[in-house]
Amino acid sequence: MSLALAGCASTATTWDEITSRNLQVKNLFMKPDPMTTLRDSSDGAKRGRALAALKEPLENGGKQEDQEAYIKILTVAATEDREPLCRLGAIRALGDYKDPRAAKVLEDVYLQNLRFTPELNSVIRQQALASLEKNGNPEARHLLIRVARQPGGAADSSIVDRQQTLDERLAATRALGKYKYADCTEALLHILETEKDVAMRERAQESLTAITGKKLPADATAWREFLNHTPHTAPKQPGFFDRLLAKDAGTRATISAKEPSEK
Repeated sequence: MSLALAGCASTATTWDEITSRNLQVKNLFMKPDPMTTLRDSSDGAKRGRALAALKEPLENGGKQEDQEAYIKILTVAATEDREPLCRLGAIRALGDYKDPRAAKVLEDVYLQNLRFTPELNSVIRQQALASLEKNGNPEARHLLIRVARQPGGAADSSIVDRQQTLDERLAATRALGKYKYADCTEALLHILETEKDVAMRERAQESLTAITGKKLPADATAWREFLNHTPHTAPKQPGFFDRLLAKDAGTRATISAKEPSEK
């Protein structure tokens, strides 16, 4: 049955390509160059696939000038494109980029005031969180913690709104399982201790298992006891203002050392 379904899916994809109004026979046998598609096509679906196919140049033997061009293209597409499929394609691509700017763009996408339908807005935000998980930039965990720990939605909000908020929180909680930092495990413990939603508690437990390799039930007391006796996470990293204050203190100390002492 599964093979039959897989075959049908493959056939459907091929049929869609064959019946496209912009059919080019060569595309049935070879994939078009993404940059060529982005330059020549106005088809949102094709452009979205092309954006998703933009591999990071510096990680694939390319040049710095190509890196700059691709980052710029993906940034504009992810944050400004009017076609949702193009935004999603760019967001998926950025999840594979090691360039620190990629994670920053993904954070910006999530925090944007998106102007599509509420359903599309939620899909885009969830894809941004999934790409942050894949990207793995340590700085991204601060946003993930914030999303995972946000309230579940106002009591007077619609069922759809509450479900979309829950979906985003679930995505962020899952992503935290990739980050072995003390503030991440603390956020997951907080969810176990305070969350009433069963799916959130189970997702937090799965992420704690991913971080520690330990399988325990979704019980906050058991997990806290284990974590208190098992050093396994990296120390909590200083935030931006902590680093700024430390830098300022270091500067003052250097100046003081250079000043002649009074006799």
